[in-house]
Amino acid sequence: MFDLVKFEFKKIVARRSTFYTCVAIVALLCVIMAMNVLQTKTTSNTDEILSGFDAIHQRQANAEARAGVLTDERIADELSSYYDLAFSQLDPEAIAAMSDAAAYDAVKSTYGVDGARELYGSGYWSWLFGAWSDGSKEPIQMAALLGPVPAVSFYDALAMKTQAILDDGQGGSWEYSDAERSYWTQKQGGVPEPIVYGYAGGWENIMDCMAFVIFAILAVCVALAPMFAAEYQERTDSVILSSRYGRSRLVAAKFIAAFLFTTAYFALCVGIICAVSLCAYGADGADLPVQILAVSSPYGLTMAQCVVIMAGIAYLMTLGFAALTLLLSSKLHSLLSIFAIDVAAVLLTGMIPTGGSGLLVHLSALFPANGLVAPTMFWRYMSYPIGDGVVDLIGMQALAYGILFAVCVPLAAIAFRRHQVA
Repeated sequence: MFDLVKFEFKKIVARRSTFYTCVAIVALLCVIMAMNVLQTKTTSNTDEILSGFDAIHQRQANAEARAGVLTDERIADELSSYYDLAFSQLDPEAIAAMSDAAAYDAVKSTYGVDGARELYGSGYWSWLFGAWSDGSKEPIQMAALLGPVPAVSFYDALAMKTQAILDDGQGGSWEYSDAERSYWTQKQGGVPEPIVYGYAGGWENIMDCMAFVIFAILAVCVALAPMFAAEYQERTDSVILSSRYGRSRLVAAKFIAAFLFTTAYFALCVGIICAVSLCAYGADGADLPVQILAVSSPYGLTMAQCVVIMAGIAYLMTLGFAALTLLLSSKLHSLLSIFAIDVAAVLLTGMIPTGGSGLLVHLSALFPANGLVAPTMFWRYMSYPIGDGVVDLIGMQALAYGILFAVCVPLAAIAFRRHQVA
């Protein structure tokens, strides 16, 4: 059996279409990840535009300057100090009534560039005030509205924000059921407190780049499309199916070799994404909560755990599309037709306009192009009511691709074994 698997694996790797496609995808992924690092930009403390590693180091310094445990006492002190600084020369009522641009101009003209930089900061203040804000106002405007001591504490505001998100129903496109509301309320209630803030640039970048796995999925589809179809085209199916183990061990060897190749290539591509991200941005912050990316996230997960979950879902998607490709290969003789179907399922599903339809949004989130995105997975409150139960997006993706794999593999085996040789 080992020799059969080895033989089938060599057949996959030896095909020119597989070799050139897989090498090209790996090269493309390396270029994308390198450009991702080099094109990173931020503003220095002297308003100089930094890029590449200088920008990364500046972002790390900005985050580490605010690193630490966000206790109620620390948050209260920071908000009070911010309020005193912001409104030592400005009227809070006037600022609250201004537009974003007008408020910034007022701050800049009153306190200068250095003062505006300190009040608008490196993103920390926008993140912190995000517990009370819906994202439509700048930090100084929120400070004007909240006052030096907010009536609702930071962590109580997060609980209220969850209810506001559920009431909003993804911009009115989705009406959460009672079961869904209860599910997300309990989920948010389980987030550990107090939140620890800090720098986790490497892990954040992995989450931002995980969707590039769709290129690996396409390469796997190209590699596996000839698995059975090539036997039909080359008329070797009659030899295989008439041999002693042609309908049993050889078929099993084909599947084992296919999924070994899928696993190895997936690991290579994800390894490139993780290695470049962690080497360039640093591996610090693995144990920081996902709330440092979105304060309203209802998941009690660390950054490293989120990366593992995203990689796991991406692997299940890759296996699912590999199994689908094998099924198509067992039924169709045209490699072009097989690949066209794969491209439509992997890529074109990400281009379908949802038109504000909650149902289409939820369906599109099950496909790689839209589903392997951190906001969609971890803080958009995507859930699927099934009877009296609720499954979140992560669970639904795992279920969908687990079923796809479990259904396609036996159907592909049956289709090839029952193939009538001409």
